[in-house]
Amino acid sequence: MQEYFDEQVEQEVQVDFKRYLMGVLKRWWLVGGISAVIAIPWIMHVKRQPPIYEADVWVSFENAGGGVVPSGLLESRRRKLKSRTFATEVTARLGLTLHNLKIEGLPNYDRTQVFKHFSTKKEPGAIVGDYVIRLYPSGFAAIYHGDVRLDSLYSTDLVRDTLSYNGLYFSLRQETVDHALKISFQIRDFQSTVNSLISRENVFFDQTATLMRVTLRDNNPNLASETVNMLAEIFVQEILEMQRKNESYNRKLIEERLELAQQDLDRSDRELKSFRNSYLRGLDQETQNIVRRMDEVERQSRVMKIQKEELELLLSKINPEMSDFTDGVSVRYIYREIASLGLFSQSSEMTVVRQGLRDLDARRGELLRRGLPEHNPEIKEISDHISGIEMKIVRLAEQTVTQLGREISALESENETLQKRLRMLPGEEMRLVQLSRQRRANEEIHELLLKRHKEAELAEAVAPSNVLIIDPAVPPAYPISKDKKKMALYGLFAGFGLGIGAAFLLEVMDKNIRTREDVSRFLKLPILGGIPRVKFDDYELQDSEKAKSISSQIVTHDYSPTPVGEAYRVLRTNLLFSKEMDSMKSLVIGSMTPGEGKSFTSANLAITLAQQKSNTLLIDADLRRGVLHNTFNCLKKPGLTNYLTGVAPLGSVLRETYIPNLSLITCGSMIPNPSEILGSLRMQKFIEGISKRFDFIIFDTPPLYAATDAVVLGTLVDGVAIVVRAGKTNGEEVRRRLELFQNVQAKIVGVILNGSGIEVAHEGYSYYRY
Repeated sequence: MQEYFDEQVEQEVQVDFKRYLMGVLKRWWLVGGISAVIAIPWIMHVKRQPPIYEADVWVSFENAGGGVVPSGLLESRRRKLKSRTFATEVTARLGLTLHNLKIEGLPNYDRTQVFKHFSTKKEPGAIVGDYVIRLYPSGFAAIYHGDVRLDSLYSTDLVRDTLSYNGLYFSLRQETVDHALKISFQIRDFQSTVNSLISRENVFFDQTATLMRVTLRDNNPNLASETVNMLAEIFVQEILEMQRKNESYNRKLIEERLELAQQDLDRSDRELKSFRNSYLRGLDQETQNIVRRMDEVERQSRVMKIQKEELELLLSKINPEMSDFTDGVSVRYIYREIASLGLFSQSSEMTVVRQGLRDLDARRGELLRRGLPEHNPEIKEISDHISGIEMKIVRLAEQTVTQLGREISALESENETLQKRLRMLPGEEMRLVQLSRQRRANEEIHELLLKRHKEAELAEAVAPSNVLIIDPAVPPAYPISKDKKKMALYGLFAGFGLGIGAAFLLEVMDKNIRTREDVSRFLKLPILGGIPRVKFDDYELQDSEKAKSISSQIVTHDYSPTPVGEAYRVLRTNLLFSKEMDSMKSLVIGSMTPGEGKSFTSANLAITLAQQKSNTLLIDADLRRGVLHNTFNCLKKPGLTNYLTGVAPLGSVLRETYIPNLSLITCGSMIPNPSEILGSLRMQKFIEGISKRFDFIIFDTPPLYAATDAVVLGTLVDGVAIVVRAGKTNGEEVRRRLELFQNVQAKIVGVILNGSGIEVAHEGYSYYRY
């Protein structure tokens, strides 16, 4: 018995796909029910849904700097387009809070065909509620909000003027006034309409990030195109207006600096002219050479200091300890700004680094636009390469800062030497040198600012054109949801899939034994035989009445080949002629719970053994609820308990039945200690003695759920067979109950599957066409 439990631990569980498939097919009603419950409401919902149209507009951005557009800029554009500010503006301008428009007198209409203009004020928007415009044949009109009349006026006023009531601004078309009798509509909440607009718009960029596609979905094709066009127009106007303001601000700032530079230049001219009038002697050639060299040294030093300060400022923004600049996207942009500085235009090493970084940025941006996540392995690998190049840029920049510091120090030393030589000149000549240098410096600054001022004036005068709408939206001709049949099929397939999933889940959760494969899966025991179902005319029969009706239905005296009879003959063959059952003469028949057919099986197995000309003894060892005396229509007492207690001799309890070669010992009188009696020494001697008189002995025992009598008897006989009821017996429960045999000297020879289908019991039964 211990080998059975060891085998259970070692054997791997295999998935029985056929069982699950049969379980799903068996629950066809559940699959069909769930499919119907889901598909029918879905189909009705799809049928009632209005068509959905999608309009799109294309906006072009000219990337003047070339290269890769920073991802932060793309996200900024997307957020701006989907911002509440833009949505609020569009909702108010187009009056998108208008809903459920109905026209009495016009069979086909659209809001653009009814209203010449319709808008609302911005937050909090127009007063919500139901509005009605009544048009009378007399030429008058009345406007209502609910039951309150807002105004009475001439119908022509509705066409000529833009009227304002409760935050609404509208005017009608002449065709509407001529034919309509009543116009009714609803005004929805402004905030919910804004939220709806934001949720229905989407923004996409092409691979170069220079083209932006804005889409919007709506039930009205005209309104969809009009709304998305206005969104794009507001976006373009906003960007162009910001550019104009920036250009104007730059121009004014340059003008202020130019005015100061002009004042400095005029002052230096006056001072130089006044000094020359009083000091007519000029500078000799050597002095002029020193002055020119000083100007050149100071210019170079000034340029290098600006370059060094700019480079140090950018490097400080990368270092979190020196700056609070923490935005990740902007930090990546600073690396690229450093690499593109004119300071490195002659550096071959930085040129290679800059090109490699540009290529990696382009590759990474392309993968992100495809929808790949940041944690994608390829993107992570590219990001690691980018990080390496960025560290190299920092290293080159720090080396350049150090080099600039050394060059600036050298220039300052040279300038100090030149200053000493100039200080040796006479006082008037020295003053002339200073005034000349100051005048040249002011002149250079003035010329530079004058040039920048002209460029700023030109930039402000010429309208910016780097952002423009290249393809405005047009009303879509077909809805994107036009294929309702396909959507209905999706719902049907979804319902069918959920139905199959539910049936599959129930089958997985079903631990009842139904097939031979279930016996192998749960119990790892051989199957001695499968018994087909037996149908009783009255399912409410008591055990005794049911037992009486069994014998006449199952095994007949004329050996007629019924399915049940053949099943028991197969069971008999397996017991008598199997190599593993060699020399077996006594067998305990047990079950887990009442109603699984152990008594039914014991009686008919004994009958088939007797028909084999084997001298067979059937013992009703169910001392609590024995029924075999009813099956064979004989007295219950005296029986086994009477013999074991010494009340009756063996001859009086041993009865011949109407089946040749079959004897029966009934359970006998009720006793208080059945388990002790069955495990007594007298019982052991009884089995030893009776085994010499009969070829085969079958014990019908109580269910294991109620008592351990089968375990006790199992230690005294050659084998134990367990009867399980197909579709009723729980496999996990059987496995736990069989642990009772783990520590006793009992041999479980196999399982008898009772109540199975004919095909499960024996594949050859279909040959007889019962």
